[in-house]
Amino acid sequence: MEAEEEKIVEHAKEAIHALTDKKKNWKEKIGSFLWEILIIIIAVNLTIWFHSWSEKRHNRELEKNFLIGIRSDLDNVKNFLGYHINNTQPMIDYYDSVLVQINEHRIDKAFVDSNSFYLMTTSYFAYDNSRFESFKSSGYLRLIENDSLLQSLTGLYSTVLPFAIKLDDNTFDDRRRDYIKYIGSKVKFVNPERMEVNVSEFLNNPEVTFHLNF
Repeated sequence: MEAEEEKIVEHAKEAIHALTDKKKNWKEKIGSFLWEILIIIIAVNLTIWFHSWSEKRHNRELEKNFLIGIRSDLDNVKNFLGYHINNTQPMIDYYDSVLVQINEHRIDKAFVDSNSFYLMTTSYFAYDNSRFESFKSSGYLRLIENDSLLQSLTGLYSTVLPFAIKLDDNTFDDRRRDYIKYIGSKVKFVNPERMEVNVSEFLNNPEVTFHLNF
């Protein structure tokens, strides 16, 4: 790019020289001057076009690499959510089963107590937003030409995913506090290593039933 700029400077000097060349008449001077100006205009336009093309190509490469990376990040989110669901499903099944036993007045104490560790099972959602935040803070989100895609990504990383984390935090924190207050402070350990407690003896307590429904 420096070479092109040097050539433009050289032609600018030639244009000035053309007007001051005493060996030429005015008609020749004007002709030479206009020719050099024409060369300069073409060179400037080519330089501008090349800059524009090079910048656009660079921007498209940035956009492409970002979207490929984001797709990988969202695959990780999907995989984690799958793990999240699989990890919490046994807990939900346990709660549902115990509630059925309470409603039908047929408590299986061995089942309830040996699986009571589910009362404290947690599975906090997490995701890596560093790529999105880095791209955003660099001002590169403007490079995404698909407005619908841009809006979806922005909404996902700015609202949906943070809300999912907040929801998990609130849910599991409330469960932990309720367990400590209404269950953990009253029950005895059946198996401390597995956090199994004799909760079957307290299933008639409204606080315990509330915890199970929550």
